[in-house]
Amino acid sequence: MYIIISGLGRVGFTLAKYLEKKHDLVLIDINPKKCEIASNEIDGIVINGDCTKIKILEDAGIDNADYYIAVTGKDEVNLLSSLLAKSYGVKTIARISELEYKDVFERLGIDITISPEIIAAKYIEKLIERPGIIDLAIVGRGEAEILELKISKNSRAANKKIKDLGGGKDFLIISVFENGNLIIPSGETLLKPGDRILVLVKRGCEDKIKKLFLE
Repeated sequence: MYIIISGLGRVGFTLAKYLEKKHDLVLIDINPKKCEIASNEIDGIVINGDCTKIKILEDAGIDNADYYIAVTGKDEVNLLSSLLAKSYGVKTIARISELEYKDVFERLGIDITISPEIIAAKYIEKLIERPGIIDLAIVGRGEAEILELKISKNSRAANKKIKDLGGGKDFLIISVFENGNLIIPSGETLLKPGDRILVLVKRGCEDKIKKLFLE
């Protein structure tokens, strides 16, 4: 895909590094120093300019882009440049700093809004609320989570087969890491103390998972 990223701060730079191997990138930033660094470290076209100017977006090839991603540190810049990009029929993703702006951005037609700060805060909050969870990911609009955890030796799940746990519609074990090896489990898979597992958990069933695998 052809992707334009405006804003070469930590978010934009890191995103570009993830995308550079699989996509054609054009990177825009008003700061010449950031552009110089990106030119030396990222495989893509770098433009030093103001992303709220139509000429800069056209120089970046906005009329051919699949995505326009605005991740500068200023909400107003992200909004205005995304609206300009939207007028070319491009799918838009914009960073917001304040959560109350989310509805405004979406009402004006921005396809996707993100807030790294809010995402990080909610992630840390969830880890604090779930002692024993190694990692987690939100699925869909929060209807479910994927939790990574280690089976406690005293838990009810230790030394039992998956089919005997009675997960039903509340959770699904999607992978097991045994001695560093990834296993796609079946109902016959035996869960041993110390095994790390990934569990898809329905919203509201987190306490059940904690009691089953960690206590």
